[in-house]
Amino acid sequence: MARRHASAALDRPLARGLAAAVFVACLALLAWLERERLLPSEAAVDVDDPVQRCIAERAAGIDGMLAEGVIEAPQAELFKSRAAAMCQDTVGNGGGEVGLPPLPVQ
Repeated sequence: MARRHASAALDRPLARGLAAAVFVACLALLAWLERERLLPSEAAVDVDDPVQRCIAERAAGIDGMLAEGVIEAPQAELFKSRAAAMCQDTVGNGGGEVGLPPLPVQ
């Protein structure tokens, strides 16, 4: 009867499981390092666009109030829409001051 050869150390189930665990860990690390590219956040703002910067600053303040419990979620959405309109109006139109319209010349 022929004698069976002892299996190599890398062919054992423990070694294969360890290799699979290392592979999954590498995939997880790659996903973590590339998370901004894979799942872009809403907070990504074009720093050259003053309107987007204004909206992001206002939204951060509103999110802070929501986290503190000062306002409710429907109020936060309303405030964000109003902040976006205000930023578009003030910053989007040359950054002029908000105030009364000029008096008509007589």
